[in-house]
Amino acid sequence: MNRSFLILAGFGAIALTVLPASADKPSGKFTSFPVAKASPHGIVYHGAGPLKGIWFTNSTLDSKSGAVEFSHKNGKTVTHATPTAAAKAGSINFFPGKDDLWFTETSANKIARIDGSRKIKEFAIPTAGSKPFDIQHGPNDSMWFTESGVGKIGRIDSNGKITEFKVGAANDKPTSLMEQSGAIWFTEVGTGRIGRLTTSGEVSHTATGAGVLTGDITNSSDGALWAPKKSSVVRLNTDGTLNEFPLPNVVNTGAIFGHGEGVYIGAIKKDGQGAILSVSATGKVQEYDLPRKNLMPAAMAIDPDGGFFMTVTSHPSGESVPAIWRLQLASEKSASSP
Repeated sequence: MNRSFLILAGFGAIALTVLPASADKPSGKFTSFPVAKASPHGIVYHGAGPLKGIWFTNSTLDSKSGAVEFSHKNGKTVTHATPTAAAKAGSINFFPGKDDLWFTETSANKIARIDGSRKIKEFAIPTAGSKPFDIQHGPNDSMWFTESGVGKIGRIDSNGKITEFKVGAANDKPTSLMEQSGAIWFTEVGTGRIGRLTTSGEVSHTATGAGVLTGDITNSSDGALWAPKKSSVVRLNTDGTLNEFPLPNVVNTGAIFGHGEGVYIGAIKKDGQGAILSVSATGKVQEYDLPRKNLMPAAMAIDPDGGFFMTVTSHPSGESVPAIWRLQLASEKSASSP
């Protein structure tokens, strides 16, 4: 845990830095929101309904594990604890057009749903020790999740019925997933592959070459799939060809988020400087450095104002930092304004 950051953060929202614009570093503003006694992991913006707003998971092994409502206006949080203590809540997401939020419980081996009344219901995964990690909406009007400990991907419908699909060996470690063109695409950090799963259970894999995938996956508006490695990012094009773009001075990556024909990636550099990198479809990189060193964006969500909310981990320990960060890009703010 970065003690110097915690002392500086204090209470309430702290506007830390306005980044001056340059050729490779466009202007943006970082804001830090301390969240006491929390270990933020997944984060999402729900755009409608009774759960509208920013939510993150408190990924702890105590009674505070759960889903947390967060207000960026005043930094206030409201925690909704999981019925199973020490569940270690992980990824969180929703199905478009529906009120509920869904999240994984890695230690409890369950999937949880929080409904519009903020009541949490848990669903046990049939395979023991599955280590559910990422969860996303997908085909069949269902949520889909990775079972990183057993080489499976699960599907859970609105009634809580779970169906599991074997996609590889346990040490393949399926990590993150997303839906595209009616199929589920996922990363395997154990093999360095990108996998594809159909709703009928057919599985195929694409090798991504040398280097270690760090886990996350997203797509861009042109249909390409992107997955970061330790010091590069791969782009799987719709014709099946693969591009790999270097990330200069980067030693590890975290979250990845599709934007236009490119992506944003959370990263840590050789000197300990954390950053969000904007990578274009041709591999051009622009950097937004965090105001504090040794912090890496681990998960990201975007709000209607174009602000990037993120959870961060400390480097090199990988421990979650008890704060929510927000990056407002000048270009995004102007583009989203009426």
